[in-house]
Amino acid sequence: MTTATPTFPIDPADMPALKRWLMTQNDRRNLRTVDIDEILIGPDVLLQLPAVLQRAGVSSGTQVLLVMDETPMRREKQDLKPFVPALLHNTGYQVETLWLKGDRYGLVHADFEQVQRVQVAIKPGTALVALGSGTLTDIVKHAAYLYDQEHNDQANIIYICCQTANSVTAFAANMSVLLKDGVKRTIPSRYPTAIISDLRVLASAPKAMTVAGLGDCCARFVAYGDWYLAGALGLVDFYSEVPLALLADLDAILLEHAAGIGQRSHEGEAVVARALLLAGIAQSIVNMSAPISGTEHVTSHVLDMIADHYQRGLALHGAQVGVATITAAQLYQHFLDSFDPQNIKIDACYPDDASLQAHIRQLFSAIDPSGAMAQECWHDYRKKLALWRQNRPQFVQFCTNWHNVHCPKLASLVCSPQIISSILAQAGAPLIPQDLEPPISQEEYDFAVQNGHFIRVRFVLSDLLYFLAQGR
Repeated sequence: MTTATPTFPIDPADMPALKRWLMTQNDRRNLRTVDIDEILIGPDVLLQLPAVLQRAGVSSGTQVLLVMDETPMRREKQDLKPFVPALLHNTGYQVETLWLKGDRYGLVHADFEQVQRVQVAIKPGTALVALGSGTLTDIVKHAAYLYDQEHNDQANIIYICCQTANSVTAFAANMSVLLKDGVKRTIPSRYPTAIISDLRVLASAPKAMTVAGLGDCCARFVAYGDWYLAGALGLVDFYSEVPLALLADLDAILLEHAAGIGQRSHEGEAVVARALLLAGIAQSIVNMSAPISGTEHVTSHVLDMIADHYQRGLALHGAQVGVATITAAQLYQHFLDSFDPQNIKIDACYPDDASLQAHIRQLFSAIDPSGAMAQECWHDYRKKLALWRQNRPQFVQFCTNWHNVHCPKLASLVCSPQIISSILAQAGAPLIPQDLEPPISQEEYDFAVQNGHFIRVRFVLSDLLYFLAQGR
């Protein structure tokens, strides 16, 4: 008897079906709508860009602002960057191209300066097309969001996302990750009107981009444990398993296709595309990135924050997330095996503000002597610390119910490090920080793992481990 190949519960390329599915969920009153008109996934869907604009109400002859960076890209034998404006021009659109320039490493950063560049280039009646991967997508979608906010008496601007790499979950998310005082912040943004995921383009991107996207998908295997922890401890207002259902059987799906993903087959690229798009929607329907962002993401963010101090460029976000997901899974495995509430001194788990503020200032003083980075971290962290103290009764109850309730539940939400390592290894993804490009030293990596939880308000396993360490 043959075993059926695992598949996603919903195909993101069928938006009507996805929206109907969401309406059947028990938590539907707490869920946000998905304001994406259509998602196209296939080997030739980029050719439908003019038709997508037409379906969105952007008629031929309209001006289109095409935003790109200067990274060379291909669609098999075609040079992608001239191909897309020619495609638009040949179908009657008036194309204005905006090029976003990179830093000394050639990297474009998702910061408010770049967002402002795009925002001021948008003219009334213009449609917006982003041709790029995750960073460019975050910049353009937030520029569209701010433009809509400024012109709230008009219909939202048409914004089409042409995905050029299977690198991150940003494409279908209504949030953006932007730098503020050197610290990455997830902020409200908007959905694209439509997303075009052309498999010939995705398979022509560097392999490192696809396996980075795979790493970003794997965050689900530990981040859900973090979200559950935060809910059980009273540190988040809302916990839902609808996003979990949207990504059901993700481990089995990725294991089944890991080798094909590494070989860059169209089938493998389609699996990663669907996983990333569903992950973007999964976070957006609950209006927070918690379903796919926890300990592993704050580790990646700190690695980015300290990169310049160590005089290196940025490694791919998803690649860092994949490596950190293995580490987070190992932390969970150890925690589930060893946590004994009877050995905890509850009073000692509640350090005072002054000592922790000084600790955060000292941690980041070498990275940013101005103190702005530490201040931005403390701005968020103090809110988490206040919630931790305020909800002390929930922690006491958590300890009481640990063996019967919380330990088995967490074990069901978190994957083993062996499964995660197998998925990434079969696809040829980095497994340790030294495998990243550029390589990251163990010293840098350990700093990020140990201190990532200090940079933002969301509660993750690393927070609990830190507080527990004070209470031993």
